[in-house]
Amino acid sequence: MEELTQRVPASDTGRRGPTPGTEVGGYLVGPRLGSGAMGIVHSAHDGGGSLVAIKFLHAHVDLDATARGRERLQREALALQRLRHPAVAQILDLEIDGPDAFIVTELVDGPTLEDEVADGGPLDPWDLYELADQLAAALEAVHEAGVVHRDLKPSNVLVASRGPVLIDFGIAQGLEDARVTSTGLVMGTPGYLAPELLEGASPSVETDWWGWAALLTYAATGRAPFGVRPTDVVLARARTGRPDVAGLGPVTARALSGALHADPTRRLGPTDVVAALRQAADTGDAPTVAVAAPTGPTQVVAPVVGPPLPTSQSQVNDGRTVAVPVDGADEGLLDELGAPAPEGGTGTGYVRPEPARRATALLALGIPVVLLGVLYPGVGFVVLALFVVLARMVGVTTESLHTRRERRGISSRDTLRSVAASPWYLARALLGALPSLLVAACAGVLVVVAGWWLLDADRWVLVAGPDGGNPPVVLTVLLGVAALAAVALVWAGPLTHLTRYGTRTALARVAPGRAGALVLVGLGVALTVVCVLLLVDGAQTSWWPFPGPPSVR
Repeated sequence: MEELTQRVPASDTGRRGPTPGTEVGGYLVGPRLGSGAMGIVHSAHDGGGSLVAIKFLHAHVDLDATARGRERLQREALALQRLRHPAVAQILDLEIDGPDAFIVTELVDGPTLEDEVADGGPLDPWDLYELADQLAAALEAVHEAGVVHRDLKPSNVLVASRGPVLIDFGIAQGLEDARVTSTGLVMGTPGYLAPELLEGASPSVETDWWGWAALLTYAATGRAPFGVRPTDVVLARARTGRPDVAGLGPVTARALSGALHADPTRRLGPTDVVAALRQAADTGDAPTVAVAAPTGPTQVVAPVVGPPLPTSQSQVNDGRTVAVPVDGADEGLLDELGAPAPEGGTGTGYVRPEPARRATALLALGIPVVLLGVLYPGVGFVVLALFVVLARMVGVTTESLHTRRERRGISSRDTLRSVAASPWYLARALLGALPSLLVAACAGVLVVVAGWWLLDADRWVLVAGPDGGNPPVVLTVLLGVAALAAVALVWAGPLTHLTRYGTRTALARVAPGRAGALVLVGLGVALTVVCVLLLVDGAQTSWWPFPGPPSVR
């Protein structure tokens, strides 16, 4: 977050979201994380330096003359305050009355379920069962607090190390509340809206369980359960209650189809669905078939009885909240909802993709780097420095590309611009890498020098060797500790966000999906085995290009 330096009054940040580097309400705003139904989400640092997520109302919502936008934001805050569950993002702060209305929550580290499936493919039976079970427990807690989420879909579930986490309660409502939207319109995402909502029913716990089953179907198949376009066809398919479960095993297919039955009284309940998915995981079920892709945006659609809407009124799912006009709908209602139009380089609808974390693959590749530091400390640090610079260059290039697309939309010249600017990106990467490399080098040198002074001179004997002093293996372990400290600091130390981002982006390009992850893990294991064999064979540490180990006697 080294670029967050500018401080401006909250009132000067504009009505379409703040610029990274500005300070709003005591929070230093960082990069944009995404856009939801009600606002734009950024990372930010609070007054104590902790990293949080801050959500600003969309301009068209915040400027609503009836102040309904801020009332909805307050409802979201109150709903979250009533919840205490690890699978629900916790609220930390709220500003309703200031120039810029916002809500602050914990920053959950992890990709969305949509990105996880798009990157790694459909979930296997065990992962699907665990996702269903954990999300069901979270939804039960939400409902016990008297809240209906109302916009359950894969992009509103984050896959964190602690499990799935529900986010974006921007259109949530209390069970006792009136309808959020005006008569004749219903908020939600086509394909994840229960059929009864399309017929004019009020949101309820049953409609949330429909969304839960629909997102599980996406996770199982890698495809939107009722397709993505055109919107009228998606809605018509949802009304039939016949999801796309092609390629699923019979147990899984029956469970998910049963939970998405068009008749609410005939639907399979969550307990039965979870039990069926557990059975499929235990006994085995046919594998899924990966086809394609997105889940679509939250949209405003018309609850009507009868045939689907005319094709001429269909909307393309582009990831944004929009208002779809329908026969008999009041034009004033659409103006009241106020979908933003792209102007001045904003409102392009572009949502930057987030690369998968690839924790296992990164760990597998990191171990041989540490062992290389044991065998060749000097060469190992040079390799580490080259890696950091290249990773940061990829990170800077990708960050600049996505920022430009968010402002101006996608252009056929994007690649050419990135190539032309590569010398500038390289210079930025070199300068940005220096702090983390200096910290890593200092840490490694301190560990080696201090350890050598204590152990090589036998001032501190950990394990007595044949001559009464420390055996060589103790010094080998010392070098391993120094190399591990250096690697850890360039990855998770100060000013290392772009290094991590660039690494994950590069790996997603060169080794996409689960097959790519397996290749990376295999490569890491192979390199680790080679290094271990060299150490076991008694290979001597080479200090080149340094003259030799520290002289402390």
